[in-house]
Amino acid sequence: MKLGEKIKTRRKEIKMTQAELADGICTQAMISRIEKKKVRPSRELMEKVAERLAVSIHYFYGEDSIESRYSQTAQLCRIIRQHLERREYESVSYLIESNEELIEKTIGEERDFFNWIQGLLYAYRDGDNDKALDYLIEMETDVKNGELRVEVIDSIGNQYLRKKQYDLAEAYYQKGFDSFAEWMNHEKKAKLLLNYSICLFREGKYSSCLDKVMQGLELVIEKKTLFLLGDFFYYKGSCLEKLGQKDEALDAYKKAQTIFDIQQNEKYLLITKLAQEQLQSAAGTE
Repeated sequence: MKLGEKIKTRRKEIKMTQAELADGICTQAMISRIEKKKVRPSRELMEKVAERLAVSIHYFYGEDSIESRYSQTAQLCRIIRQHLERREYESVSYLIESNEELIEKTIGEERDFFNWIQGLLYAYRDGDNDKALDYLIEMETDVKNGELRVEVIDSIGNQYLRKKQYDLAEAYYQKGFDSFAEWMNHEKKAKLLLNYSICLFREGKYSSCLDKVMQGLELVIEKKTLFLLGDFFYYKGSCLEKLGQKDEALDAYKKAQTIFDIQQNEKYLLITKLAQEQLQSAAGTE
């Protein structure tokens, strides 16, 4: 049975119309063309169709197909990213080691992603910043995917930041910033802007730091997300405090505190409260 026939059979099996299947995924006309074998859908589209039809991608392609491997790899990448967000590097390492056979078959952007992860593991699992730097710098110029390249550049900057080589860190953050494009994921942009801000703050470049912080704030507010919003408000407060604008700094700290409270981020909630107390105490002694 061909792909289009499988989609149509499964759709009718669960009493779903073409319009219902297409809703939020593509046009009804596209579903009709796929079922009539007039067009071959992308793998990304088929993942969404499979999810809507409550079947595995294997239902359409078979366990050993390229499309099936693509789906497994995409899922593995998503899980790894979730662990990265929580800084669970041992879990990331386990996922890499337990999926070696699948990873060995990857090419192009997928292989670049796993190479990037290996560089991160050298740094955050093994504690070998020099090895991580050499590895990431070598792979960076060969990465074609714009978003991933920005992430690799950001990671290189982070390694230099950890080594307190601020000039080199700043140069890489600027390189990543110059690579921004309208279509790029806003979270990846926000991460680089925050790291860039931290680097500038540690260098004592408070005005430049505030400029990058405001760009980060504008980005996440425009996207109506709390992602890194508290961090940007915290560094806004820190910069304003260093620049002598204490009332504005206190206001920024309060906003950061509210966001960290919502997110139940106990560590930064405590840090922000302490910053406010120290600022208020200093103002009281003036």
